[in-house]
Amino acid sequence: MLDWFRPNRIRVRRYGKTSSARVYANLRLAEYCSALGAKRVLNVGAKPEAGDKQGRTYEDYFPGADFRTIDLAPFDHPRHREVDVMSPPEDLGEYDLVLCMSMLEHVDRPWLAAPHITRMVRPGGHLFVSMPWFYPVHEGPGFGDHWRATPSAMTFLFDQMEAIRHDYYPSVIKVVHDRKRYWNDPNSTASGFAMLLRRPIS
Repeated sequence: MLDWFRPNRIRVRRYGKTSSARVYANLRLAEYCSALGAKRVLNVGAKPEAGDKQGRTYEDYFPGADFRTIDLAPFDHPRHREVDVMSPPEDLGEYDLVLCMSMLEHVDRPWLAAPHITRMVRPGGHLFVSMPWFYPVHEGPGFGDHWRATPSAMTFLFDQMEAIRHDYYPSVIKVVHDRKRYWNDPNSTASGFAMLLRRPIS
């Protein structure tokens, strides 16, 4: 019988009040999207005052923009709508930039949501996706935690869009001795990724 090593205490590196994955998602959001000049921004799966867990709201990243949100949960705010992304209404409009900040893993059937999210992006506009990868299961009242994916999976999911760039978040897993010859890609144990896609004009 194997005697598994079980440490009494596992230390998780945190940055202030948030995880390193969130920190890297926020960094990539600012790096990838600040120069896009988006005038209309939609944050999917969030409320208007949604914070980045580092002291700012996501609206703060886009000063002067018409910033709106949609989510399954209702919220009394003029720039928020209660919407199911798997079957949204036809009148949501198009946006210069759509954000999916660590929300696709919570969508029951993302393959149904992806075409609708694509239509929310105006031709020539952009979609920013962040998703955890090696990350704890995080569920809550009214939502589950169903999926993990990679940037290449996003190119299949959003097959009507062009992948512009992506980056992985560093992992807490440094070495896996017995699989080193298989896991020789430094990104193979990443804790998540951020990705920017563009909807073609024609």
